[in-house]
Amino acid sequence: MNSQDDASLNEILARVTAGDKSARRELLAWGRQWVETVITSAFAHSGFTHDELFHAGYLGLLNAVYNIHLAHGKEFSEYAKNLITGEIRQYIRDHAHQAYIPRFLEDLNRQLEMAEARLLRETGHLPTLSELANVVNITEEGITEIFKAREAINYVSLSAEKRATDPTPKIDLAKIKSKRPDPFPIQYRIRIASALEKLSSLQSLLAQSLFPPANK
Repeated sequence: MNSQDDASLNEILARVTAGDKSARRELLAWGRQWVETVITSAFAHSGFTHDELFHAGYLGLLNAVYNIHLAHGKEFSEYAKNLITGEIRQYIRDHAHQAYIPRFLEDLNRQLEMAEARLLRETGHLPTLSELANVVNITEEGITEIFKAREAINYVSLSAEKRATDPTPKIDLAKIKSKRPDPFPIQYRIRIASALEKLSSLQSLLAQSLFPPANK
């Protein structure tokens, strides 16, 4: 962007800040080039269509344009590109195929995250594995297995080629045990949850066989 372009953009931004609605539309039109730049530079090999990525990126642009005050001193173009990139990343994560993780492991992961946040507030530092194990009453080895599920839940490659070869984590449920004696140990709860999840899948298959879709 040359100095003349900078001046034009700054003039539009000033009008937006002053409440000029037509300037907001001009800024959105101006920002379309940033969406295109982000797609070309960072997501060309994502495996998603240009239109899909553009729609997601445009949401980020809208967010930037209607929340200019949150730029906090950054150049507006940098601020907008960050939001555009974030929306496209989130779209890919939401729509890309991910490794299957049982629901109860997702619930255990959330419990760990809540415990981590509480310990951080109380102690002022990130908890060690031992500290976390004492709070949630799960062995350190078991927490490590749950962390494998967390990695699979949170990670999605932005490249279609890499997604095709992303490893599926092997989680050893037998290692997730209560650290201290418990009337209802975590390993028993996992067995029940695992059985119920399988039963749910079986119920779905039975329903499909009992009530097949009508022939068109």
